[in-house]
Amino acid sequence: MISTRRKPFATGQSRGVTLPASMKILDEVSMAAGDRLIIMDTTGEVPEDKLLQFYMQYVEPAFQNWWQSQKQATSKRGGFRIMQEENLPVVSAARPLEAEGVATPQPDVPLVSCFRCGELIAWTIDPRATAICPRCRAILRLVAIPSS
Repeated sequence: MISTRRKPFATGQSRGVTLPASMKILDEVSMAAGDRLIIMDTTGEVPEDKLLQFYMQYVEPAFQNWWQSQKQATSKRGGFRIMQEENLPVVSAARPLEAEGVATPQPDVPLVSCFRCGELIAWTIDPRATAICPRCRAILRLVAIPSS
């Protein structure tokens, strides 16, 4: 397979493009083309009407689908886009801050500090219990360290 970019040159009323030397090119070629894409049989074995039929049935539709997806993928990549009026984000009323996760010491519930964020958490006495920090979502497990 060859992938190359060539600059067209004027030849009378038409424009020509040189073909790579590595291609097998016989005395006559058959080709089919649309507005922007061309398919060639450089051996001339496939008749031009069969090549045109193949081009119209398989190549052109597949190329158009592929090219549209490429343009859409390019336009979605980064940058700023103008926001359409019908696509405005849904805005909900702000909730007042609640005292969620505020630890209040109880006689039998000690306060434990989260190892990740330092949040104080009211903990049960059960040493096998686990909890999730309400602030940073770290999983906590109480480990009793004997005092000496």
